[in-house]
Amino acid sequence: MYRLLFITVVGLFYQVEGQSVAQQCLTEQIRNNVGTRQLGLQQSPETTTLNAFRSICSNFDNYIRCFETRLPGSIDSTDRFLSLMFDYRAMWIAYRGLCSDLPILQNRIRCLLSTPEVRRCYDNFNQGVSQVVNIQGQGRLDEYGLRNMACNVSLQRYQCETQVYSFCDAQAGEIMQSFFYAGVPPTCRDNSGIYSRYIHLYGAGETARISTMLFLIPIVLGLSKLL
Repeated sequence: MYRLLFITVVGLFYQVEGQSVAQQCLTEQIRNNVGTRQLGLQQSPETTTLNAFRSICSNFDNYIRCFETRLPGSIDSTDRFLSLMFDYRAMWIAYRGLCSDLPILQNRIRCLLSTPEVRRCYDNFNQGVSQVVNIQGQGRLDEYGLRNMACNVSLQRYQCETQVYSFCDAQAGEIMQSFFYAGVPPTCRDNSGIYSRYIHLYGAGETARISTMLFLIPIVLGLSKLL
């Protein structure tokens, strides 16, 4: 069973105050796409997850701008970590690629929802997030050092998840790897030497404003466990 990083069961779709930016943006995106009444319907885990993906892909630029607008003013600890990894341009490329591959991924969605081994990836990631946020609060590292640390913590999780998904289905693993690695800031990606097919396909010739995660996939995949 998936362990959600940043979504709590209570008030997921109806209570915005006190939620992290990740919760707020996903909640509003789904509500705007399917309507409030549809959110309360009993659905299979596969249907719930695919509806969340489709809601994001219906207007992923609006979804990303929600993060860009709200992250700077958030004092939530998880948002503080996300701010270190958030890059508008990178996130745009990641979702451009994922949404283009959604028809393929939807045929393999059961694989993504039936890998309890991924809990280990999330547990280790949570510990890393806590360490980064604590160091940030104590002022023990400058912004450059914090971003490097956040990069390492994030890549460890993505590598762990990709390995789990690839064991279940090779194509699903490749799609998720391309999504994860496209979504990290360019400096993080370049310094670590990782490769994303989406960067190759969509990273050149597009013009978009760069600002300063991807926590979304765990959020989307975990929705099925909350409804």
